[in-house]
Amino acid sequence: MTAIFKLDNVELMWPFLYERNKLSGKYQVDVVNLSPEQVEMIEKTGTPVRQKEGKGFYITCKSSQYEIRPYDKDGNELKDVVVGNGTKATIMAKPYSWKSPTGQSGVSIGIAKLIITDLNEYVREPEEVEETL
Repeated sequence: MTAIFKLDNVELMWPFLYERNKLSGKYQVDVVNLSPEQVEMIEKTGTPVRQKEGKGFYITCKSSQYEIRPYDKDGNELKDVVVGNGTKATIMAKPYSWKSPTGQSGVSIGIAKLIITDLNEYVREPEEVEETL
């Protein structure tokens, strides 16, 4: 298996870093708008790269057991922020092989370290409360 490698200046979308995605049941994040060089590095591991309008070339990094903890450039964990779409990051990517209970198998990219370089914090809108008379 290929060693850990760095993906610089990537864009994040739909980050579920500290909570599980309700559809997959996993911690996950889409790494979108990958450059041709990044696509080539990823494909060399045997991991397929997908393409979709609004995401460009992208991969989804998932973890079934561990949260994907974001860090700032100084190495401090970002615990009190919600990472939003459009956040820029550097990822230490770690390819791994997998096999499903149904016999499917493949290679995917896990995140060994996520370093936020330009945070776009997600701020939830206050819920509108309907007045009842």
